[in-house]
Amino acid sequence: MSTGLRRLYYSIGEVAEIAGIPAHVLRYWESEFAELSPHKGRAGNRLYQEKDIELVLRIKKLLYEEKYTIAGARAYLAKKEEKYLENKVLGELRAGLQEILDILNDNTGRSAVR
Repeated sequence: MSTGLRRLYYSIGEVAEIAGIPAHVLRYWESEFAELSPHKGRAGNRLYQEKDIELVLRIKKLLYEEKYTIAGARAYLAKKEEKYLENKVLGELRAGLQEILDILNDNTGRSAVR
C-alpha cells in the first residue's frame, strides 16, 4: 500500500477516503468479515492498521470488481487464510525436521540419509 507517509493507525474517515467508499460501508463490512476488526481506541473510535487497509482494498476488489457476493467474498478470504495457515504449518514442520536432521548429523559425525 502506498499512502505516502506511513503511520501506525488510521481513522475510519481516512480509510474510507483511501478506499473510496463511505465509512458506513466499512462499519458494515466489519460485521460481515471477521478478519476485518480494527483496534478500538479509548474513546471507542476505530483505529485501522495498514493490514486492515489492505484487507479493505481486497474486499472492495472482490465485491466491486470481481462481482463476488458478500458470502462469496467471505468464503474466498477464509479459503486464502486456510491456505496461508496450512503453508505456515508445513514450513514450521519442514524447519523442525531439518533441525532434527542437523542434530543427527552432529551427533553421529556423518550425514543422515536425506
